[in-house]
Amino acid sequence: MRPSFAWIPGVLISLAAICANTVAGQGNPDSLSKGQSASNVDDPSQLFSRVEVFNDLQHFSGGTYLNQTVVRTNLKIGKRFTTRLDIPYVYSSAQPPEGENHSGLGDISFRLLGYRIYQTPLSAITASVEVSLNTASTPLLGTGKNIIVPMVSYSRMIGHKKTLLIGTLSQSNSVGGDENRARVNFSKMQAGILHPWSRRLWSVFSSDWFLDYEQGGLSMNLEARMGYAQTKYVHFWLLAGAGIFGDFILRYQWSLETGIRYVFPPRKR
Repeated sequence: MRPSFAWIPGVLISLAAICANTVAGQGNPDSLSKGQSASNVDDPSQLFSRVEVFNDLQHFSGGTYLNQTVVRTNLKIGKRFTTRLDIPYVYSSAQPPEGENHSGLGDISFRLLGYRIYQTPLSAITASVEVSLNTASTPLLGTGKNIIVPMVSYSRMIGHKKTLLIGTLSQSNSVGGDENRARVNFSKMQAGILHPWSRRLWSVFSSDWFLDYEQGGLSMNLEARMGYAQTKYVHFWLLAGAGIFGDFILRYQWSLETGIRYVFPPRKR
C-alpha cells in the first residue's frame, strides 16, 4: 500500500510562507549591493534569500514530455547557512494507469542545510544535504522513492574576477518509498561557466553528467541560461537544454525553462 503523505504539502507550504514573511520583515543582509552584478545570485557560494517561480518543459524520446511548474523558496540563515524548499506541480503526457491523472503535485524536495565551508576572495566551497519526498499525487508524477542527496560545489573566479567556474558533485540514493518502483542510485557531476555581460545581463553554460549505478551507463545534458535583472531584486531567466548521449531517465532530448525570481532587499538600518 502506498503510504499517505497528504499532510506534508500543507505543512511545507505553511513553512515556506512563514520563512518568506520572516525574511520580508527582517531583510536580507547579503542582498545585492550597489555596483554588484545580479549574476551573483546564480553563484552557489553566494547565499541570498529569495523566492522563485519557474516552468520547465522536458521532451523525451518516444514523443512524451514532462512539464513542471515549481515554487522555490531559499532562506539564508546567518552568514554561512541556507535552506531551500521546492514545491512542484507536474504534468506528464505519458499514459497514466486507469483512474489516475496526468497532472498533480510532484515530489516535494527541501534542503536540510547548506553550509559555506570555505571562502576566499577568488574561490569558495559549499556543501548541503537535500531530501526529495515521495509526495507525488500519482506514481506517474514522481519517483516513488524518498531520496537523500548530499552535494558539494566549488566555484572560482577567473579572468579579471568576472567569469566564474562552477563544479558540483552530488550523489542521489533512495531510502524507502514504493517497493515496486526502481531504486535510485546515481551520481551527478556538473561543470559550468557563469559570465556577467553587464550588471543586468549574464549567461551560464553547463554540462550535466549522470552516472547510473542501477542500470549502468553514462549520460549527458548541455544547458545554456540567460539571466536578466529588471531591477536589483526582480530577475528573469530563459534556459535551453539538449540531451547529448545516454539513456538515463533524466537525459531528455531537449528542455526549455523560464523563470522569475525575487531577491529580498537588504535590511533597513
